[in-house]
Amino acid sequence: MKISTLVLLLLAGLRSCLAQVSTPDTAAIGSNSATGLSSYSGPKYHATLRRFDVRRAHLARRYRLATTPATRAARLAEARQLFLTALDSTVFPAWEGTPWAFYGTTWEPRRGSIACGYFVTTTLHDAGLRLQRTLLAKQASEVIIKNLTSEAHIYRYWGVTPADFVRQVRALGPGLYVLGLDFHVGFLRVREGGAVQMVHSSYVGPVAVVREAAETSEALESKYRVIGKVSEDDGFVRRWLLGEALAVRGATVKE
Repeated sequence: MKISTLVLLLLAGLRSCLAQVSTPDTAAIGSNSATGLSSYSGPKYHATLRRFDVRRAHLARRYRLATTPATRAARLAEARQLFLTALDSTVFPAWEGTPWAFYGTTWEPRRGSIACGYFVTTTLHDAGLRLQRTLLAKQASEVIIKNLTSEAHIYRYWGVTPADFVRQVRALGPGLYVLGLDFHVGFLRVREGGAVQMVHSSYVGPVAVVREAAETSEALESKYRVIGKVSEDDGFVRRWLLGEALAVRGATVKE
Protein backbone atom coordinates (compact mmCIF):
# COMPACT_ATOMS: atom_id res chain seq x y z
CA MET A 1 0.00 0.00 0.00
CA LYS A 2 1.30 3.45 -0.88
CA ILE A 3 2.11 5.81 1.99
CA SER A 4 -0.25 8.50 0.60
CA THR A 5 -3.12 5.99 0.51
CA LEU A 6 -2.35 4.89 4.08
CA VAL A 7 -2.38 8.50 5.29
CA LEU A 8 -5.75 9.10 3.65
CA LEU A 9 -7.20 6.00 5.29
CA LEU A 10 -5.87 7.06 8.69
CA LEU A 11 -7.36 10.53 8.29
CA ALA A 12 -10.71 9.03 7.29
CA GLY A 13 -10.62 6.80 10.34
CA LEU A 14 -9.81 9.76 12.57
CA ARG A 15 -12.75 11.73 11.17
CA SER A 16 -15.02 8.75 11.78
CA CYS A 17 -13.87 8.46 15.41
CA LEU A 18 -14.41 12.16 15.99
CA ALA A 19 -17.89 11.92 14.51
CA GLN A 20 -18.71 9.00 16.81
CA VAL A 21 -17.49 10.94 19.83
CA SER A 22 -19.69 13.93 18.99
CA THR A 23 -22.79 11.94 18.04
CA PRO A 24 -24.12 11.20 21.58
CA ASP A 25 -24.19 14.90 22.55
CA THR A 26 -25.93 15.86 19.32
CA ALA A 27 -28.46 13.08 19.67
CA ALA A 28 -29.16 14.00 23.26
CA ILE A 29 -29.77 17.61 22.29
CA GLY A 30 -32.15 16.58 19.55
CA SER A 31 -34.11 14.30 21.89
CA ASN A 32 -34.39 16.94 24.60
CA SER A 33 -35.94 19.65 22.49
CA ALA A 34 -38.00 20.12 19.38
CA THR A 35 -35.61 22.87 18.30
CA GLY A 36 -32.36 21.55 19.79
CA LEU A 37 -30.46 23.17 22.64
CA SER A 38 -27.91 24.67 20.28
CA SER A 39 -30.61 26.68 18.48
CA TYR A 40 -31.54 28.75 21.55
CA SER A 41 -31.26 32.51 21.14
CA GLY A 42 -32.30 34.94 23.87
CA PRO A 43 -33.44 37.73 21.50
CA LYS A 44 -35.25 35.23 19.28
CA TYR A 45 -36.93 33.66 22.31
CA HIS A 46 -38.27 36.97 23.59
CA ALA A 47 -39.32 38.06 20.10
CA THR A 48 -41.30 34.84 19.73
CA LEU A 49 -42.93 35.39 23.13
CA ARG A 50 -43.97 38.88 22.02
CA ARG A 51 -45.58 37.43 18.91
CA PHE A 52 -47.53 34.97 21.06
CA ASP A 53 -48.61 37.87 23.26
CA VAL A 54 -49.91 39.78 20.24
CA ARG A 55 -51.92 36.70 19.24
CA ARG A 56 -53.24 36.36 22.80
CA ALA A 57 -54.31 40.04 22.88
CA HIS A 58 -56.06 39.70 19.50
CA LEU A 59 -57.89 36.59 20.72
CA ALA A 60 -58.83 38.40 23.96
CA ARG A 61 -60.52 41.13 21.93
CA ARG A 62 -62.49 38.51 20.01
CA TYR A 63 -63.48 36.88 23.31
CA ARG A 64 -64.75 40.19 24.72
CA LEU A 65 -66.79 40.78 21.56
CA ALA A 66 -68.38 37.32 21.72
CA THR A 67 -72.12 37.60 22.33
CA THR A 68 -73.12 33.97 22.93
CA PRO A 69 -71.93 31.26 25.36
CA ALA A 70 -71.03 29.05 22.41
CA THR A 71 -68.86 31.72 20.83
CA ARG A 72 -67.11 32.49 24.13
CA ALA A 73 -66.49 28.76 24.64
CA ALA A 74 -64.98 28.57 21.16
CA ARG A 75 -62.66 31.50 21.92
CA LEU A 76 -61.57 29.82 25.17
CA ALA A 77 -60.83 26.62 23.25
CA GLU A 78 -58.62 28.63 20.88
CA ALA A 79 -56.92 30.28 23.86
CA ARG A 80 -56.25 26.92 25.48
CA GLN A 81 -54.54 25.68 22.34
CA LEU A 82 -52.51 28.87 21.95
CA PHE A 83 -51.32 28.65 25.55
CA LEU A 84 -50.24 25.02 25.14
CA THR A 85 -48.55 25.78 21.83
CA ALA A 86 -46.53 28.59 23.40
CA LEU A 87 -45.25 26.22 26.09
CA ASP A 88 -44.64 23.22 23.84
CA SER A 89 -43.03 24.98 20.89
CA THR A 90 -41.13 27.82 22.57
CA VAL A 91 -41.02 28.06 26.36
CA PHE A 92 -40.19 24.50 27.38
CA PRO A 93 -37.58 23.95 24.63
CA ALA A 94 -35.85 27.23 25.51
CA TRP A 95 -35.51 26.32 29.19
CA GLU A 96 -34.26 22.77 28.62
CA GLY A 97 -30.67 22.35 29.75
CA THR A 98 -30.82 25.22 32.26
CA PRO A 99 -28.98 23.97 35.37
CA TRP A 100 -30.95 23.20 38.51
CA ALA A 101 -29.91 24.75 41.83
CA PHE A 102 -31.77 24.89 45.14
CA TYR A 103 -31.55 28.70 45.16
CA GLY A 104 -31.72 29.16 41.39
CA THR A 105 -33.84 32.15 40.37
CA THR A 106 -32.73 33.11 36.86
CA TRP A 107 -35.16 34.86 34.55
CA GLU A 108 -33.21 33.87 31.45
CA PRO A 109 -33.11 30.33 29.96
CA ARG A 110 -29.64 28.69 30.13
CA ARG A 111 -28.13 31.61 32.03
CA GLY A 112 -27.65 30.96 35.72
CA SER A 113 -29.71 28.26 37.41
CA ILE A 114 -33.35 27.60 38.24
CA ALA A 115 -35.01 25.84 41.20
CA CYS A 116 -38.05 23.66 40.57
CA GLY A 117 -40.61 26.15 41.92
CA TYR A 118 -39.08 29.03 40.02
CA PHE A 119 -39.11 26.92 36.87
CA VAL A 120 -42.89 26.46 37.17
CA THR A 121 -43.67 30.11 37.86
CA THR A 122 -41.15 31.51 35.37
CA THR A 123 -42.30 29.38 32.46
CA LEU A 124 -45.95 30.23 33.16
CA HIS A 125 -44.93 33.90 33.29
CA ASP A 126 -43.05 33.59 30.00
CA ALA A 127 -46.14 31.99 28.45
CA GLY A 128 -48.13 35.10 29.41
CA LEU A 129 -49.70 34.38 32.82
CA ARG A 130 -49.55 37.39 35.17
CA LEU A 131 -48.40 36.09 38.55
CA GLN A 132 -46.16 36.87 41.50
CA ARG A 133 -43.26 34.74 40.35
CA THR A 134 -41.09 34.85 43.48
CA LEU A 135 -43.82 34.58 46.11
CA LEU A 136 -45.55 31.69 44.37
CA ALA A 137 -42.28 29.87 43.62
CA LYS A 138 -41.45 29.75 47.34
CA GLN A 139 -44.65 27.95 48.31
CA ALA A 140 -45.22 24.25 48.89
CA SER A 141 -46.18 22.49 45.69
CA GLU A 142 -49.82 22.00 46.70
CA VAL A 143 -50.15 25.71 47.52
CA ILE A 144 -48.82 26.52 44.05
CA ILE A 145 -51.39 24.23 42.48
CA LYS A 146 -54.28 25.61 44.57
CA ASN A 147 -53.38 29.10 43.41
CA LEU A 148 -53.43 28.09 39.77
CA THR A 149 -56.61 26.03 39.56
CA SER A 150 -59.78 25.12 41.45
CA GLU A 151 -60.47 21.99 43.50
CA ALA A 152 -62.58 20.63 40.65
CA HIS A 153 -59.38 20.14 38.65
CA ILE A 154 -57.11 18.87 41.47
CA TYR A 155 -56.39 15.17 42.02
CA ARG A 156 -54.48 13.61 44.92
CA TYR A 157 -52.70 10.26 45.20
CA TRP A 158 -51.22 8.52 48.24
CA GLY A 159 -48.91 5.52 48.22
CA VAL A 160 -49.29 4.50 44.56
CA THR A 161 -46.39 3.33 42.45
CA PRO A 162 -45.03 5.66 39.77
CA ALA A 163 -46.35 3.33 37.06
CA ASP A 164 -49.87 3.26 38.54
CA PHE A 165 -49.79 7.02 39.02
CA VAL A 166 -48.84 7.62 35.38
CA ARG A 167 -51.61 5.27 34.22
CA GLN A 168 -54.18 7.17 36.29
CA VAL A 169 -52.98 10.53 34.99
CA ARG A 170 -53.10 9.25 31.42
CA ALA A 171 -56.73 8.28 31.99
CA LEU A 172 -57.55 11.93 32.83
CA GLY A 173 -56.78 12.85 29.25
CA PRO A 174 -54.47 15.14 27.30
CA GLY A 175 -53.49 18.50 28.71
CA LEU A 176 -51.11 20.33 31.01
CA TYR A 177 -50.92 19.42 34.69
CA VAL A 178 -48.92 21.06 37.46
CA LEU A 179 -47.41 18.26 39.54
CA GLY A 180 -46.64 18.45 43.26
CA LEU A 181 -44.49 15.87 45.05
CA ASP A 182 -43.14 15.55 48.60
CA PHE A 183 -40.16 17.78 47.85
CA HIS A 184 -40.54 18.76 44.21
CA VAL A 185 -42.81 20.51 41.70
CA GLY A 186 -43.02 20.50 37.92
CA PHE A 187 -45.36 19.79 35.02
CA LEU A 188 -46.90 16.73 33.45
CA ARG A 189 -47.77 17.07 29.78
CA VAL A 190 -50.16 14.38 28.56
CA ARG A 191 -50.21 14.09 24.78
CA GLU A 192 -52.83 12.87 22.37
CA GLY A 193 -52.17 9.17 22.15
CA GLY A 194 -51.27 8.82 25.83
CA ALA A 195 -47.59 9.75 26.14
CA VAL A 196 -46.95 11.38 29.52
CA GLN A 197 -43.96 13.73 29.80
CA MET A 198 -42.54 15.19 32.98
CA VAL A 199 -41.20 18.70 32.41
CA HIS A 200 -39.24 20.03 35.39
CA SER A 201 -36.02 21.44 36.77
CA SER A 202 -34.62 18.13 37.94
CA TYR A 203 -32.43 17.79 41.04
CA VAL A 204 -31.48 14.23 39.95
CA GLY A 205 -30.19 12.78 36.71
CA PRO A 206 -28.99 15.62 34.52
CA VAL A 207 -29.55 18.17 37.34
CA ALA A 208 -31.13 20.53 34.83
CA VAL A 209 -34.43 21.32 33.15
CA VAL A 210 -35.62 18.28 31.20
CA ARG A 211 -38.61 16.92 29.31
CA GLU A 212 -38.63 13.18 29.88
CA ALA A 213 -40.96 10.20 29.96
CA ALA A 214 -42.74 10.34 33.31
CA GLU A 215 -42.61 6.56 33.69
CA THR A 216 -38.82 6.58 33.88
CA SER A 217 -38.22 9.83 35.77
CA GLU A 218 -36.25 9.34 38.99
CA ALA A 219 -37.82 12.50 40.38
CA LEU A 220 -41.35 11.03 40.26
CA GLU A 221 -40.71 8.96 43.39
CA SER A 222 -42.89 10.36 46.18
CA LYS A 223 -45.26 9.13 48.88
CA TYR A 224 -47.78 11.85 48.05
CA ARG A 225 -48.60 13.32 44.67
CA VAL A 226 -51.02 16.08 43.73
CA ILE A 227 -51.82 17.38 40.26
CA GLY A 228 -53.84 20.29 38.93
CA LYS A 229 -55.08 20.10 35.37
CA VAL A 230 -54.73 23.79 34.60
CA SER A 231 -55.42 23.45 30.89
CA GLU A 232 -58.94 22.15 31.58
CA ASP A 233 -59.82 24.97 33.97
CA ASP A 234 -61.75 27.64 32.06
CA GLY A 235 -61.03 30.11 34.87
CA PHE A 236 -57.28 29.62 34.48
CA VAL A 237 -57.46 29.91 30.69
CA ARG A 238 -59.65 33.02 30.93
CA ARG A 239 -57.21 34.74 33.31
CA TRP A 240 -54.36 33.96 30.95
CA LEU A 241 -56.31 35.13 27.92
CA LEU A 242 -57.45 38.42 29.45
CA GLY A 243 -54.15 39.17 31.20
CA GLU A 244 -55.73 39.16 34.66
CA ALA A 245 -53.30 39.12 37.58
CA LEU A 246 -53.23 35.98 39.70
CA ALA A 247 -53.66 36.71 43.41
CA VAL A 248 -51.66 34.41 45.68
CA ARG A 249 -53.74 32.88 48.49
CA GLY A 250 -52.57 30.82 51.46
CA ALA A 251 -48.95 31.80 50.98
CA THR A 252 -46.26 31.70 53.62
CA VAL A 253 -43.16 33.83 53.30
CA LYS A 254 -39.96 31.78 53.18
CA GLU A 255 -36.46 33.20 53.45
